[in-house]
Amino acid sequence: MSGMLPDAIDMLSPMEKEVYIELLTIVANSDGALVREEMAALEAFMGRALLKPEVRAETRKKLRQTGDLEELLQRSSIDTLKVALRDSVLLAAADGEYHPAEVLVLERIAEAAGVSIDGLDELYDWVTEGWHWLAKGRNVVDMRIAGDELLTDE
Repeated sequence: MSGMLPDAIDMLSPMEKEVYIELLTIVANSDGALVREEMAALEAFMGRALLKPEVRAETRKKLRQTGDLEELLQRSSIDTLKVALRDSVLLAAADGEYHPAEVLVLERIAEAAGVSIDGLDELYDWVTEGWHWLAKGRNVVDMRIAGDELLTDE
């Protein structure tokens, strides 16, 4: 783990990490379209969670299935819900927009985690700030990609 910044996900048990990924999968599937950007983000989150290869393979099989959100919310610890909420907002933004169905799932996770709508709004702002930060880094090395103009022209 050296070289990697510690994160709240590191404090979750292996079982909690599986629930965390299941929650992210529900968010990714909620709009009915699992796009390439969401798949890439989900793979990154599975890697960050250090899920075992067999758990990753099982998760990939379930990607097109919608799990039972309410059952997962009941099984989740508050810490798992909060980390899943944070990362679900990032995941939902991966394709460039928040679909209304994703927002509904995010609001339900926030409610279960005890996070206010204002707190959820702060997460949306945090993601936007992150996109700006990444775009600035690309601009520093003169490596723009499509969409950077929208992020840097405030």
